Amino acid sequence: MEVPAHLRIRMAKRNLSHAYLVVGENRRPLAEALAAAWVCTGETPPCGHCPGCRKAGLGIHPDIIRADPEGEGLKAEEVRALRSDAYIRPNEAPKKVYLLEHSELLNPTGQNILLKLIEEGPAYACFLFLSPQPGLLLPTIRSRCETLRAPGEETRQADQAGETLADLILTGASPRDRLPFLLSLEKKDREEFPLLLEAALSRLAAELPRRPDLLPVLDRLVPIRAACEFPVSPGHLSGWIAAAL
Repeated sequence: MEVPAHLRIRMAKRNLSHAYLVVGENRRPLAEALAAAWVCTGETPPCGHCPGCRKAGLGIHPDIIRADPEGEGLKAEEVRALRSDAYIRPNEAPKKVYLLEHSELLNPTGQNILLKLIEEGPAYACFLFLSPQPGLLLPTIRSRCETLRAPGEETRQADQAGETLADLILTGASPRDRLPFLLSLEKKDREEFPLLLEAALSRLAAELPRRPDLLPVLDRLVPIRAACEFPVSPGHLSGWIAAAL
């Protein structure tokens, strides 16, 4: 799947968070891409060619641990075993990745064990919580993870808005020509902003080899995408986007 542009930039810089909550209908491919980036030993993760990436693609990397792949729900003793395993250094990769495909099935005891591990575990341990119902996770777990929404059908309108934003930037539209679009952003739901920014960043990142002058704009837009994880109003977000252009 196409990884969101802001995430590709962080992957390439090896600047990922250590814990993500991945939601949306295409959450599994996005989580697999993150896991590959963590275990990649190439120059630009995930390179797709190094031994780490190849093993990740085949599902046989020893440092990518898939917890509860059958969706039966981990028992407390299984979570404690996972915690103990996290303190054993990776076999061959820079990081050790724990992929919990059905994290909403964790009971409160198991979640609290993992919470302590996320907060105080070794620096090489990374966590991917996948869930179609993230609201079932404890607020403390959700607050310690960076949330990523994998693109799906629900992103179509936001993608179109992101393409329009990218077009305005690429064509060098005047402030007067940009104004109607920027005003329309204030009427959008806050949940649409991460999606439209990801669409715009993806388009601009693809043009970067031919248009290095776009790099300053990308550098200004990426922090706005990060701010979408916080309760910022559409008015503020659209204002920041206008100031970034």
